[in-house]
Amino acid sequence: MAAYREAIKETEEQGTELLPEAAIAFNLTWEALYSAGGIYTWKKLSLEDKAQTVINISWLAHDVRWLRAMRRRGTQVRPALIVLAAAYQLSFLAKLPPGEAARISALWQNLGFSGYCALVPPDKPDRHTRNFTLLRAIGTAVPTMTSGVLRGVQPKYLAPGLGCVLFDLMRLARQEGWRTH
Repeated sequence: MAAYREAIKETEEQGTELLPEAAIAFNLTWEALYSAGGIYTWKKLSLEDKAQTVINISWLAHDVRWLRAMRRRGTQVRPALIVLAAAYQLSFLAKLPPGEAARISALWQNLGFSGYCALVPPDKPDRHTRNFTLLRAIGTAVPTMTSGVLRGVQPKYLAPGLGCVLFDLMRLARQEGWRTH
């Protein structure tokens, strides 16, 4: 949630989104889908899944706030990207139980966007961009460890999760290089 706060501040102050439009669409769709699913199945959920549902709802609220900040700056997420993101999420749900689908789809979508962000320089590398990237790296490392290590060593979680962290650290290193030039 700290990463969201940085992203919202950056959007409000500088007009920069910090993530590509597609990443925002995929995050929004993931959070809406798994928040709704958690609410719908609340009574059957484990304590861990109830906690995750509360976190998902908080992320969704932050996404809505971020989207509102973007709209004030004249940017919006195209509906076609929301449809694509929904198809992506539903393809995981068609093959895996909801908790597994949520973890795997989130790690793979984050890997794609972390890779993109590592390769494409930010419009305005500043404090918010650096903080956002650092917080994303930490935010991905935690579920990577809980899913990929605490549940037994599971490469299906470790591979994309560690890839995210690596790409985020690459972006941080590049940003520090930009600041010194």
